[in-house]
Amino acid sequence: MSDEDLPQGRHRSLLLDQLTDERATKNSIEQRGMAVIANAGALVTITLGFAALASTDEATTLRPAVVVLLTVALAMLVAASAAGLVINLPARLPMVDADDLASLALREDWDVADRESSRTEYQILARLLAELRAVNHRRARTLLAALLSEVAALFLMAIGVVLVLGPLV
Repeated sequence: MSDEDLPQGRHRSLLLDQLTDERATKNSIEQRGMAVIANAGALVTITLGFAALASTDEATTLRPAVVVLLTVALAMLVAASAAGLVINLPARLPMVDADDLASLALREDWDVADRESSRTEYQILARLLAELRAVNHRRARTLLAALLSEVAALFLMAIGVVLVLGPLV
């Protein structure tokens, strides 16, 4: 009896495709987390450079509202960078237990394709997929929070620029 004749064999390729997609999603989220860190660093540099340029003239002082906006923006960029680091922290990803796989090979009928062995393999793969999706979901939420923090910081920086440059125009 071939794998395709077994009930789980019909869906095994779909399950394996889903596992491949989830692993690709994990890698994508980690890469985007690194991009958040790089973007936040660039925005912090721009913000500090702008503040330095705006305060070089001794006659011009930054209004308290601008200082508050820039401070909050910097704090949000630091938070976004921290979230990017959290996304890339080494985490225990779900994997099939090697001891469980080794114990399956000790069974006398381990090389015989039957419904039970196919079912066991399918259940292991399905459990692995569910656990990997849960990890990816948590990381995706952290990535969303980091991106929203960057957008909010950029908005606050833009308001600060308008407040500084407004009297000059």
